[in-house]
Amino acid sequence: MAHSNEAVASEAEPGMRGLWLGVLVFRWAAFGWMTIAALVRLNEFALEGLAVAALVLTGSWNLWFSVTAGWRRRVDLLVDLAIAVALLPISGLVMAEGMVTEELFFATTYPASVALTTGAATGVAGGLLAGLALSVGLVWSRVTNGIPLGEIDGAQWGELLNGAVYFLSAGGAAGVVRRALVISASERARALEEASTQHDRAVRLAEREALGREIHDSVLQALALVGKRGKELTTQPSVPREDVRQLVALAGRQEQALRALLSEPPGEAPVGMVSVRGALDSVAGRVHGVPVTVTSAGPAWASAAVMKELAGAVHEALDNVVRHAEATRATIYAEALDGELVISIRDDGIGFTYDEQRLARQGKLGLLKSMKGRVEDLGGAMLVHTGPERGTEIEFRLPTAEGPGGT
Repeated sequence: MAHSNEAVASEAEPGMRGLWLGVLVFRWAAFGWMTIAALVRLNEFALEGLAVAALVLTGSWNLWFSVTAGWRRRVDLLVDLAIAVALLPISGLVMAEGMVTEELFFATTYPASVALTTGAATGVAGGLLAGLALSVGLVWSRVTNGIPLGEIDGAQWGELLNGAVYFLSAGGAAGVVRRALVISASERARALEEASTQHDRAVRLAEREALGREIHDSVLQALALVGKRGKELTTQPSVPREDVRQLVALAGRQEQALRALLSEPPGEAPVGMVSVRGALDSVAGRVHGVPVTVTSAGPAWASAAVMKELAGAVHEALDNVVRHAEATRATIYAEALDGELVISIRDDGIGFTYDEQRLARQGKLGLLKSMKGRVEDLGGAMLVHTGPERGTEIEFRLPTAEGPGGT
């Protein structure tokens, strides 16, 4: 994933927050010094009213700019720079003729704080452009103060050059600091992304290794046994039917086991949880006489204790299908949805009339105790949908704990 400079240089980054705090402190310190210096010499100014108006406008703007984080908006940055540039020729108008060459200048260091702001917000190029604009304003302050450019001597040009370097250095240095923070944040983001990628790779590798061990320890060894036993049977003049049946049953169980391994939901199980799909595949693999298909919608998890009881109820339901339903197939469906874990067992058998009182009188407690009782003890409910020649669907509903399919 690419990381833009705008994202990694946001105020959310600790380094950028520190930079902006420093810039704001400097802005207010510069404005405070400008105000104090102006008030001390206010009676010496040619236009006192203009000086006071400039101070009020600058202070109000600085307050709004600080409170609303104006550095985030390009238009506000342009207005901020325009005010700072305007303060320089205004200084020439405010001060008595020829006074702008004195050390205590009306605008003092406040324009430099705007160069810092622009550099911190836009980078080195923006900071240098702001410094250049302020340098032009500084030169123009001489003109508005009644000093023609042609009459400026070498010492005065040196002062102007010194001021220009001051502005350019402030804007450029802030831009350099911003660039360093952006690069640092970008490298940090890339390092975190790479670490996450490496972690994902390690997890997938561990999953493949675990799956390989399970297949080797269970399925492959059993298939090797099937192959060995099959070769032995081929050497016999006659093969007992029961031996063949046992061999076929063993191969079928290993097929179910392999399907269970390959159908495990992606990702690591939450702590203390087991896969509902894996447990149901295991139950289905132990059923003989009726083919059973297991399907699920997304990953679902349950605690080992809860899943043990649910697996017992599902096994009892499938046992009833084999012994009573005269079905040709059965399906187990599992889904975690809207705070419930739903497991349904469906068959295409002859169905029956579901009457709990009649079943209790007849002593047929498998449906009531082994299934309904188990689920209700877990805080869930059992629903039975059936009828003569309609097949049967038994549905277990259990409230889930917080988390993706957890109960």
